Amino acid sequence: MTTSAVLFDMDGVLVDSASLHVRAFEQVFRDAGIEFSMAARDAVREGKSRSEVIEIAVPEVSSAIRQALFDAKPNAVAQLLRTARNVSMPGATRMVRALADHGVAMGVVTNSVAPEIWLAAAEVLEVMDVVVTGNDVSAPKPSPEGYLLAAERLGVHPTACIAFEDSLDGWLAASRAGMHVVVLAATRPAWADGSFEIVPTLDSSQVLALCLPAGARNFS
Repeated sequence: MTTSAVLFDMDGVLVDSASLHVRAFEQVFRDAGIEFSMAARDAVREGKSRSEVIEIAVPEVSSAIRQALFDAKPNAVAQLLRTARNVSMPGATRMVRALADHGVAMGVVTNSVAPEIWLAAAEVLEVMDVVVTGNDVSAPKPSPEGYLLAAERLGVHPTACIAFEDSLDGWLAASRAGMHVVVLAATRPAWADGSFEIVPTLDSSQVLALCLPAGARNFS
């Protein structure tokens, strides 16, 4: 296939954020005197949006309490990031910079509404041509809206894009947009069918081989 652009999910693909997100939610809920449930922790690790996680954690509280929890979460994340040493997934920063060196158009499609702080910490924000956030769409993944919007902003056809994902919702979103999907996973997920490739890490040479014609590859 001819690849015009490479699009990435953020959490679990470019940044190793799950544990820090859980810690931030725990702090916010602890400050509010509310237990942060195991189901909510699982939702964080599955890449659910902030509003979805809060709804799972406290489905019966008032909208005012949910809004307060929602508003407090970004500050908790920012405080934790100040002391975090490395937030990148293994190989991610090097791989992104290798694609940038080859002039590949790139973007991020995430349910997060404030991804820039994470992408900056991973040292990849400046090479992304587009960043589509949860604020840019009417429906989060598994809706394909974010991926379709990223392709539109890049001026490329969705079928000429490769999307790197790590979750069922992400795979559904990118595949429904008509994109070639590569899933980052140590083993094939239980929900996986045979329609996409699995890579255990974002190895630069492997990703370049997927995204570039043979004559354009330089793995140095």
